[in-house]
Amino acid sequence: MLQMREETVRIQNTILANRIFYEGMDQFSFAEESDDNTDTVSELQSMASEVEGRIILLAPNFEVVSDTYERNLNQYIVTADTLKAMKGEKVAAKKVGDSFIQVMTGIYDKDADHSKGVIITLASLKEKEGLMLHIDERRTVVNGIFFLISILLGIALTLFIRHCFHDIRTEMNVIAEGHQENRLSEEGFKEFYQMAVAFNKITDRFKELENSRQEFVSNVSHELKTPITSMKILADSLLMQENAPVELYEEFMQDIVHEIDRENQIITDLLDLVRMDKASGDLNISPANINDLLEQLLKRITPIAEKQNITIHLETMRQVVAEVDVGKLSLACNNIIENAVKYNNPGGHVNVYLNADHKFFYIRVRDDGVGIPEDCQERIFERFYRVDKARSRETGGTGLGLAISRKVVLLHKGSIRVHSKEGEGTTFIIRIPLNYIG
Repeated sequence: MLQMREETVRIQNTILANRIFYEGMDQFSFAEESDDNTDTVSELQSMASEVEGRIILLAPNFEVVSDTYERNLNQYIVTADTLKAMKGEKVAAKKVGDSFIQVMTGIYDKDADHSKGVIITLASLKEKEGLMLHIDERRTVVNGIFFLISILLGIALTLFIRHCFHDIRTEMNVIAEGHQENRLSEEGFKEFYQMAVAFNKITDRFKELENSRQEFVSNVSHELKTPITSMKILADSLLMQENAPVELYEEFMQDIVHEIDRENQIITDLLDLVRMDKASGDLNISPANINDLLEQLLKRITPIAEKQNITIHLETMRQVVAEVDVGKLSLACNNIIENAVKYNNPGGHVNVYLNADHKFFYIRVRDDGVGIPEDCQERIFERFYRVDKARSRETGGTGLGLAISRKVVLLHKGSIRVHSKEGEGTTFIIRIPLNYIG
């Protein structure tokens, strides 16, 4: 009985571990309860009720982020068993007193070689009426199946359905083991077909997220390494030259300072993105005059434009006051207007328009510069994506500006679109509600 109870609890822990692996520990956190995790927190309480016990979730730093008894929140549990579980090792179940069994399961990402937390479940060893009822129900189903064996049509139908379920389960087990390139066969009865289609959509989405994560990590590593490599080459060049002239030292040091500034800008943009990946509640919303906001931005950008003989013109159709995060919206608009200047032609024009209706305000930024190829327009808001990598680095671009702008607009429950024709120019259109929708 003890072994059966342990296996049952381990299965529940494994299911919960898989959910936390994909949804994140914060969705199950009691410490930071919000509308986003209310359902999962309630579900955790229900799971604890099912085992007539207690469920504790540890973060990777061994901090208790969830406790269905709500006793040890924000405390730390560091034991030999939690250390083993955090490393992905199996921890033997322990009997606690005469009434409970403790089962510990680690949430370990083998691909990334790090832990995402630990699940500790204290389950009651008392017989549950629900378990006996479940056994009785299963016995009734089995008796019914044996009874239906006498009917030829029932036998055929039962075998067919069982065969279908077996195939689906086998394919799902293969996918769960990491072979995500596999897919469920979309065939058979309507119900099997719909289930396979839904499951395949979920796995496709997971693959997209994983590919996006891997690409982002690769891009971050490359972008941060490039300036460091350049600085090392410059420094090595100086060290290899005995009695190098002062002018050469000054030139190389200026290049090194430029690379340091570039590295700092990449890190700053990355931190901005990380901060904006949090909940929209982090926005500092207040009424703001959008006309004044744009005028201040153009004052800062105009000296940059004048160096390339580019004219910037602001046209406002009316006074617009809206509920926005002034700092973040300024950052988004600044990135788009600066791009219109950087990717323009000498002597070109940048026109900024502001208008509003009863529900939204609109900012349109149009330039007559190099434009964006049609096949690149869907990807320009991706992190580190560049249409012209050489020119982006020339102008000091990090490949994060448009990603930041899009994130800011989405946090304000707005939208951003781009229209462009290569060689003729580009237009960005931002639409944001006048009244913030929390």
